[in-house]
This record gives sequence, C-alpha cells and structure tokens, in this order.
Amino acid sequence: MPNQHKEVQRFRRWEILLPLVLLMIFTIYNIYESTMLSDFRPEAHFWKGVLALLMLGGTLAYLLSIRLLVKVDAEKIKFQYFPVHRKKQKIYWEEVDRCEVLNLPLSVQLSGWGVHVGERMFCVKPGSGIRLHLKDGQKLFISCKDPEAVARILREREAKV
Repeated sequence: MPNQHKEVQRFRRWEILLPLVLLMIFTIYNIYESTMLSDFRPEAHFWKGVLALLMLGGTLAYLLSIRLLVKVDAEKIKFQYFPVHRKKQKIYWEEVDRCEVLNLPLSVQLSGWGVHVGERMFCVKPGSGIRLHLKDGQKLFISCKDPEAVARILREREAKV
C-alpha cells in the first residue's frame, strides 16, 4: 500500500533516564561504602541499598521497554503501546467521527497545557499526534513523529470519500 505511514517510537527522554542512572550509581557507591568501609550494621544498609537498586533498575528497565507502534493507512489505524497492549489495537475509519492532526509547539509541551482531560492518551514523545473523536464518544490521542505524513493520508482518504 503506497498510502501508509508506519513508525516506532521509544521512550528516550534523557531528562528522566539520566537521573535514574545517576541514582543507581549513587546507590551502588552507597552500598559499597556502607558495607566495606563502615562498621555500623553493614547488613542493614546492604539490603536497603539492594532494594533501592532493584526498584531503580526495574523502573529504568520498564521505561526502556516502552514503545509505541503506529500504522496509519486508508482503511484503519493500528497501534500498540507496549507493554500495556499485548496485541495491536485497530480503529477503522468508519468508527471515527472526526480526526485532528496536532502539532504542539515546544512551549505548550513544557508548560503542561498539552494535558488532555477525558481522553485516552498513547504518547511516547510529546508534541505531535492525531486526536480521534470516535462515534461512540471516546477520544484518543496517539503521538506521531511525522504528523504531516498522517495528514497527507487523511487528505487522500477524504478526497476518495
């Protein structure tokens, strides 16, 4: 199909991942210092440090596993927000009442005005995406790296209909 857009988005926000990695390094150093260099109940500090390290490592692993697969064509939108969705979700254009392609400026993304109340959001990279108003009243926002490609597919689809 020539009229399709496919993309994979991953969570790679350095402003969140870098502090997690730094906290893990600090925790490893703290475990070393409290067990090897201290004579005050080293086993209690060791297990607290291991628990903190497991929590930080689990959070980091979860964030690195997040990915959003989006495929838009003239028939439907398919998306999968892993690890939340195990199977790809499909929304056929017949189910959509209205569709908007949004491209929010950076100032709006950073200010918090990009918060959408009353709608399900599948967003890895803030800023641009498609907002779907379904015929059953639901609203969805799916982030896209290239909203212009999605807009082109929508224009071509509307021209055919």
